[in-house]
Amino acid sequence: MSLHEIAEHIEHAAHGGGGHGGSGVARYIGITMALLGVMVAFCSAMVGAQRTELIKAMVEQSTRMGTYQTETMKFRSMTANSELLKALSPAKDEIKRIETTLREKRGAGGKKDDEDTAELKDLISSSVEDLADLLTPDHEVIRDFAKVAKTYERDMKEAKEDADSYDKMIEARGEAAEGYERALLAAEIGIVIASVALLLANRMVWAVSLVLAVTCLGTAGYTFQASRHSVAAAQDKIQKASDNVIQLEKDDETE
Repeated sequence: MSLHEIAEHIEHAAHGGGGHGGSGVARYIGITMALLGVMVAFCSAMVGAQRTELIKAMVEQSTRMGTYQTETMKFRSMTANSELLKALSPAKDEIKRIETTLREKRGAGGKKDDEDTAELKDLISSSVEDLADLLTPDHEVIRDFAKVAKTYERDMKEAKEDADSYDKMIEARGEAAEGYERALLAAEIGIVIASVALLLANRMVWAVSLVLAVTCLGTAGYTFQASRHSVAAAQDKIQKASDNVIQLEKDDETE
């Protein structure tokens, strides 16, 4: 029911009944309709505001989730590169086994090698050792890879925590919107029933509209109080998660 229709009903209630005994009831019904009209306007505004905040929280969470996915890709890429580096590096026992094999081959013939053969064997042995040293990454490189991977893992967890901190805000805004919608529905039905009571000049029908008006007020009041506390708790959680991310960024800059 539009505000214009509500105003017409109130005007009719103010002039209804003429000098008859029903004029007093019509006046009270008009006041009830006016209060219900105010509640309709209030609940409609609150539903729109809560849904706007709900969309805002969902967009912000989507942005944080994008950051989390980016950090996840960086961590997985660094982990994969580290594992690939380890896979391509010859193991120490393999290097020792090759060196042992070369030493055994040197004396396998049972006779002394000539100068060229000995020199060739020494060259092969030293080349294998040099190649193994070349393929084996430095300990500093491995340590740097592990350090960067650990940093990416930490950033990934913090980004996930930052994104998940919006869950309670989304839940709080959604529940608040639903609560105000229930109150709005009660007010709209109350106006319709009050209109019927006005036409019939019936106190019992008017009492039903009063019950719906009280229901609307109670639902709206409860929703307002509950949403205020839940939104405050959600904002506190979001702020703590954001502060943690900022502190980590500052720590990285000072390192």
